[in-house]
Amino acid sequence: MSKIRDTDEDWKRVAEREPYWGVLSQDDFRQAGMSPERLVQFMDSGEQFVQSLFGLIHRHLQPQFSPARALDVGCGVGRLLIPLARRAKTAVGVDVAPAMLELCRKHAAEAGVTNVNVFPSDDDLSAVQGRFELVNTYIVLQHVPPPRGYRLLQAMLDRLAPGGIGSVQLTFAKSRKFFAHEAPRAAYYRREGTHLFDLGETDWEPPEGTITMYDYDLNEVMVRIGQVCGHPVIVLPTDNSGHLGVHYVFQKARDR
Repeated sequence: MSKIRDTDEDWKRVAEREPYWGVLSQDDFRQAGMSPERLVQFMDSGEQFVQSLFGLIHRHLQPQFSPARALDVGCGVGRLLIPLARRAKTAVGVDVAPAMLELCRKHAAEAGVTNVNVFPSDDDLSAVQGRFELVNTYIVLQHVPPPRGYRLLQAMLDRLAPGGIGSVQLTFAKSRKFFAHEAPRAAYYRREGTHLFDLGETDWEPPEGTITMYDYDLNEVMVRIGQVCGHPVIVLPTDNSGHLGVHYVFQKARDR
């Protein structure tokens, strides 16, 4: 069995070289082409997302929702954290990459947002204290190996206060066009019905700093969410260039 990749080290490298492209992998957001106008475009996309998220919450879950404390897991440079801070009394962001946290502080200060706190992240969210009325993670878990990601998901659910709103996005499948990228993993493969099995596994690993995509078992995810959530659960399909995912938005009804 392949070892679990240390994706934290990958993201520290990405953050140092391409912090904006690492969040939204569009060529417009490469460091070489970043401009004040493109930075505005980048940050505006976060405002649009948070506005849409709060619209869903107000229409389907809590008409008067206004969180005292919001947590953004994998906050990056603050694309979502800063808009969340404008809607909460306090907003906390965590990220594994120090360079991301530094940029997040910078952008919050430039935006005049003073109710943001950021901390280093780990799989247990050990730097995060207390509970939150909103816990969000978006286009983050797909870069975390699932054995670690399920643990991180549980830490998020545990820190969500009963009555609070969870917003969790992850991926569960990818287009066949990506299969060629995994060819060096093994010398051969065997098909058994609809299942593929690697034969003659190698020690190949992508170079450090590679953005790796992981697919989650939605059964496992829904068991964990279902243990704490009420009804309804909003389920929104996502598709990031052939990486299929789902965005769950739900209200916590109880602790485990």
